[in-house]
Amino acid sequence: MESTCLNRVNKAFRASLGAGDYPMEKTSSGKEEAEEFRKFFNRACGFSPFPYQEKIAISDELPQILNAPTGSGKTEAVILAWLWKRRRAEAAVRSSTPRRLVYCLPMRVLVEQTNKRIAGCLERLGLNKGADAVAVQVLMGGEEPGDWDENPEKDTILIGTQDMLLSRALNRGYAMSRYRWPMQFGLLNNDCLWVLDEVQLMGVGVESSAQLQAFREKFGCEGNTKTIWMSATVAETQLNTVDHPKPVNGFSIHNLTEADLAQETLAERYTATKSVAQSKVRLDTTTSEGAYAKDFARRVIQLHRPDSLTLAIINKVGRAQLVYRELLRELDKHKDGCPTKTALIHSRFRPDDRERGIDVLTSDGDRIVISTQVVEAGVDVDVKTLITELAPWPSLVQRFGRCNRKGKFKDAQIEWVEVGSDKNAASPYSSEELEQARGIISRVSNASPRTLAEASLGYAPPSVVRPVLRKRDILDLFDTSPDLSGNDIDVSRFVRDQQDTDVQVFWRNLGDSITPPKSASRPDRNELCPIPISQANMYAEKHFGWVWNPVESRWTKAGKGGERNRFIPGQIALLDAKNGGYIQELGWNDSWKKSNAKVVEVLLTISSNNTPEESDEDETWSHSSKWISFIQHTNDVKREVGELANSVILRSEYHLILTKAAMWHDVGKAHPAFQNWITVGCQPPDVGPQIWAKSPKNGRPDYFMVTGGREVRRKNFRHELASALAWLQKGGGNSPHSNLVAYLIAAHHGKVRLSIRSLPKETKPGDDTLFARGVWDGDVIPPIPDMLPEALALDLSPMQLGEGSWLERTLALRDDPALGPFRIAYLEAILRVADWRASKKEGANG
Repeated sequence: MESTCLNRVNKAFRASLGAGDYPMEKTSSGKEEAEEFRKFFNRACGFSPFPYQEKIAISDELPQILNAPTGSGKTEAVILAWLWKRRRAEAAVRSSTPRRLVYCLPMRVLVEQTNKRIAGCLERLGLNKGADAVAVQVLMGGEEPGDWDENPEKDTILIGTQDMLLSRALNRGYAMSRYRWPMQFGLLNNDCLWVLDEVQLMGVGVESSAQLQAFREKFGCEGNTKTIWMSATVAETQLNTVDHPKPVNGFSIHNLTEADLAQETLAERYTATKSVAQSKVRLDTTTSEGAYAKDFARRVIQLHRPDSLTLAIINKVGRAQLVYRELLRELDKHKDGCPTKTALIHSRFRPDDRERGIDVLTSDGDRIVISTQVVEAGVDVDVKTLITELAPWPSLVQRFGRCNRKGKFKDAQIEWVEVGSDKNAASPYSSEELEQARGIISRVSNASPRTLAEASLGYAPPSVVRPVLRKRDILDLFDTSPDLSGNDIDVSRFVRDQQDTDVQVFWRNLGDSITPPKSASRPDRNELCPIPISQANMYAEKHFGWVWNPVESRWTKAGKGGERNRFIPGQIALLDAKNGGYIQELGWNDSWKKSNAKVVEVLLTISSNNTPEESDEDETWSHSSKWISFIQHTNDVKREVGELANSVILRSEYHLILTKAAMWHDVGKAHPAFQNWITVGCQPPDVGPQIWAKSPKNGRPDYFMVTGGREVRRKNFRHELASALAWLQKGGGNSPHSNLVAYLIAAHHGKVRLSIRSLPKETKPGDDTLFARGVWDGDVIPPIPDMLPEALALDLSPMQLGEGSWLERTLALRDDPALGPFRIAYLEAILRVADWRASKKEGANG
């Protein structure tokens, strides 16, 4: 392609993206770095970087916005720039580059594909194993949680959906143990580079990510934490939020330049021809969905050309299922010359069933695939024939990007289907969005990226009123205690637009059981299916489901007349297989309305995850392969704290605070209730009087005291509360950091944090004695050498409101400008990791 032609071609594209390129390094050292980066990139990808990819890597600052068209390598641009800055750049750059890269995507299918691309780069660079390896963890519904939060000092790439990542950044992590919420809240808001890709599909998640970045800067955090937003169609208005306003000089934007588009590969893709026409098929108020599905399926077969891929994109899962059924019926009538490979792809499948559809989409040969929006962005497929329902303009741009992606087809074609403006037909989009897209697409006959850039010049996204994450929300979310009814603050309105929020469900054959047994294992990743919250609650109107109650260690019935009337977004729910709701070929569907539509269970794999759900009383980390004394464990945790604090380069002040917390974190294990539990039914070594921290004892906790010759159960006993009270009474004194040390001690299992209160079904003293979490006012901790020279009667008065109360102390920490919620949670994570590492080395089973 001649450069003069490219110059004309690029004007509209560059104008649509705005200004803001970064200057190239002009020094000889900069030239040398550029040359070294090209070698690094080539080794990772097998080809040389485009100029814009090189600029990002060797520029002093990362951009806030990366605007680049489909197929231009945005993923490799940011991943390899981060790797270069973190591992190969000069020392000052390496130390200022965040050690965690958080790659956030709107859909599961994009997560899976991105993970494969990143894994390939790391393997070719030799960074996928060994001491120098970069850890990679996938975070999406049903995936094994991994141990990434146990290694805060490692260079780590986290790849996940916006549901999983944003909910964790808001301290309400979906589909994970509530007791690990604060750890991941801390680790995802400190020392991180957030990258949000395909932001045009993220809805309110974009505004929430902008607000989170603003609060990290306002409250302060450890390490350098930044955010990059990426797409071919970034709407800057979404980033211009109340606490993250557009700077006077604008957001820093990185665009493709003429030098990029002069590259043969990008030029070919940018000018790739794709004919566009309106289909005779249409959906409006005069057409039933059944008749529409037949017409659509027949049109797909008419358009399909042998030995190629035809992709049809439909806006709603239910409609896609209808079209797919009709497609199979029509293909049965026309067996000669019809493709042998067909697939249905949408977001309401269990993982293995969805993967079968993706395999068809990404394989070779003659194929027809019916899909929803899940393929409209980031999916690396090259479609010869595309038929799509009308959608908002940014979505159409992304869908068109799947067709003739590499610019190799000379006869690629796109047909768009008119969708009426009534609510049912337009859903999940607004009639305003569709009307705007209709006005643009009706004037487009060729969908090359160049033409689409020109067509987009007059586009402005419709004004949308969305919930805004505010300072008070973040501060309230720091407290992870459920309310008195056992409910948590719902963050779904900040994670996705309300119609998109999900519940993860799985099916088990319960037979005649009224409720699942307590010992029921956690769901395997291949059992989980994401379903819309609205449909989950419709199901609950007819059938029960169950969610785990960690406070009472049992399954709680959810549904009409149950203990919980409705499901809430982010929950994991168990459904009875005999009630239906899922067909392997179609995914989640309305078969639950029929009495004979039993779900085929997933054959469970042997997995570390297949254990009973965690409870509030769980004491896994006190189980060990051998007896460990309090003194030994305390010294081991102090050592681990020191090593970890040095690895993550904590300031000396925090190092000292964490060391104090490590010294006192398990003092509460000297409490008779804990010592009775840890020694009952087994014989400790005969080494004289000893306070034990861990033992080979297994089974559920059974804390008790012997009073008046009888055993009195101390249900929900938490040794860390007793430890924190002991510190406040005897350890902390008037030291300036006494309250922070006390808080870290109490929070080191994630179960006692901002508030101290008794829980349902706790054993109550016979009088007005204060009690909470199995600790009674006046309980006596025996002497501990070098810490408690004499027995200590615990004072539970801080649980009461007022001056000097536990709540007053913890809120003051949270609101301290020198600390703030993000730093405190980060320190929590460091102490907990040190405790876990010590336990593992000692032989713990946790």
